[in-house]
This record gives sequence, structure tokens and C-alpha cells, in this order.
Amino acid sequence: MSVFADLFAHADARAAERLHSVHDARRMARRRLPSVVFDYIDGAADDELTMRRNEAAFAAVTFRQKVAVGRIVPSLRTSVVGRAVDLPVLLAPCGLVRLMHADGAAGVARAAASRGTVSVLSAVAGSPVEAVAAASSTPLWFQLYAAGGLLEADALCDRAAAAGVEALVVTVDTPTLGNRERDVRHGVAPPLRVDARNAAPLGAQVLMRPRWAAQLAATGVRVSRRGAGSTGHGDGLLSSVTSPFSWDDVTHIRKRWPGPVLVKGVLSGEDARRAVDAGATAVVVSNHGGRQLDGAPATLDVLPDVVAAVGSHADVLVDGGVRRGAHVVAALAMGARAVLVGRPYLFGLSAAGERGVERILDILRAEMLRTMTLMGCPSVAELGPGWLAAATH
Repeated sequence: MSVFADLFAHADARAAERLHSVHDARRMARRRLPSVVFDYIDGAADDELTMRRNEAAFAAVTFRQKVAVGRIVPSLRTSVVGRAVDLPVLLAPCGLVRLMHADGAAGVARAAASRGTVSVLSAVAGSPVEAVAAASSTPLWFQLYAAGGLLEADALCDRAAAAGVEALVVTVDTPTLGNRERDVRHGVAPPLRVDARNAAPLGAQVLMRPRWAAQLAATGVRVSRRGAGSTGHGDGLLSSVTSPFSWDDVTHIRKRWPGPVLVKGVLSGEDARRAVDAGATAVVVSNHGGRQLDGAPATLDVLPDVVAAVGSHADVLVDGGVRRGAHVVAALAMGARAVLVGRPYLFGLSAAGERGVERILDILRAEMLRTMTLMGCPSVAELGPGWLAAATH
């Protein structure tokens, strides 16, 4: 197995060198993954309007430049809920990461640590929090899903605390799953599973991706059609990956958890204030990458409202639609402390494993530095609405 591991690692290193943008990683991931897995990453709910809105909002941003400022080397260092980071780009919690590459969530955590930032492990990533926390050289953050209610949430909190998790991310926008029709068209219902015993309906896709299949065989990851039912929507399995938290539940979790608590899934100033009242250390402006309510607003469009509502009482983070370092700069100028990315690093992971995730972070860092240098901005600490044209703030 070590020979095969070395071959795979060498191939990943060479693949990572060919990545020059998030878009490159997406194209490579599409070639390397079975369609069912690629569409799980790439797709969104219903007509995928909200996903496109997220991206369009960043495309509409116009920067203001300050020229003739001399030579500057912008500083990207900041802190998020007291954690110093070298790069204000965190890796968002994503489900079923083991399907993308054999390196899985542990590889993601190692990549984040190597670049001086934070990885947030999802409770449904497919890897136990204890193993991923042990694999990372810096403290891990953990996203809480608890379909079984507060008893299950309490048990997961205890496991995360015992594993040394630093911060808890409570996702509040998933009382049920959005209608992700790409998955339905593949005949796959959540939770997505594949193995040698039940992959026959998807066998052609798997056989066309031999490298992915070989890595899959070594890790025992599953994909299954079981649970699709007569409608194909897998209603009987939805409860296993949903988490209908209330504000009272957030208050309960806040009292129980000893460290920072971030509330993810906020799209209005009103809900941001509720999160702070419930004890949140930070709020994450998020529409789940467009994977939940199609027709929800773009996160960048509501970010200023949330920042104004929260004030200095909590850090504000944002996700959704970030594909370039310039997008990170725009979000920070609108008041975000940092951004979270999901699809970009999943594409990198799918294309080149842990090395691919590192490469995506390096690309975003280089793009941020270039953008801020051209703008004449010396530090992320100085970014604000004044660096944007009036129509974009």
C-alpha cells in the first residue's frame, strides 16, 4: 500500500502544480470525479439561482484605487474570535469530504494548518472529530448538526471538547434539506454513499474514473441509491442530515460550550442580533452556498446590514460565491472579519488531495496580495467601505 500511496502523492503534487485558479481546480475535479460526486459539490437547490446570485454579487464590486503610494507589501494577518490567522480565508464545513479524495477531512485540516488558517469540520464530513483533530497541528473548529435534538448535540459537544476542538459552529439554516435536483437526477438520496457492493447503478461513472475508484477502494467510502423512494427525494433519510435548531437551543449550546460559538446561516440584521442575544461570539452570513432556500439573497448583498446590526458585539464572517482573492478583499471591505470557502477547496481536494487544498489557499493569498497592492492598501485592517465604489457598499 505504501507504494501506491507514494504514487498517488506524487500524482497529486504534479496535479497541484497545474492549478492556477479556482476555476482550474473545478475543471480538473470535473475530469477526475464521477459525475454524481462532482454534482454533489458543484450543485445547489432547485434552479440554482441563489448560487449564481452569490457569484454575481462579487462580479458587481468595483474597487477604488490609491495610486503612487510607493512599494507596499500588504499584510493579510487578522484574528477571528481571538484566533490569529495568517490568511482571512477559513475552510468551511462541508459534508461527505471523504468522497472527494482519500486524504479527506484530515488532509483538509493539515492543509489549513500549514497555511496558518482554520478548518471547520462538519459533523457529517464522514470522519470522526477525534481522528481529524489529532491529524491537525492547530486547533480544529467543529460544525454541529444534531438531528436527534439537544441530547445528540450535547453528546457531540462533549466529544468535540474532549478532542480539543477550539470553536463550535452552530448551523441554523437546515431544518430540512433543499431540493438538490442534480443529486435526484443521479438517483442518489442523502446521505450519499458508494462502495463495491452497491455502486452497480453508478458503475459506469465509477469505472470511468479509475484513479478515484482506486483511492475509494482503499478508504471504504460508500455511495448508495437506497432511500430514494418513489419520488427520488429520499424523504425518509432527510432527518439524518438536518438540524432544526431554535434560538433557545443556541442559548443552551452557548451555556454548555466553553469556547467561542459561531452561528452560521444568518441572512438579516434581525437574525444577527438574535444570534448575539443567544450568546454567539460570531455570526456567519451564509445561505449554504445556495444549497438550501433557492431565492435567498446573495450573502454579499446582506453583509452590510448584518455588520451594522452586530456592531462591535461579535465578529462577522461571510461565505458563498468566493472564487478569487479579490472577492475576499471585497468582503473584508464590506465589514467581514474573514470569509469561509467551500467549493473552492473541495475542487482542490478532488483535483490533488491535501496538496490541492494548499494550492487553493496559496492562489487566494497571491490574488489578495496582488489586488491590495494594485489598490494601494497596505493591510486588511485598513479595508473598509471607502475602498469600494459607492454602488457596492
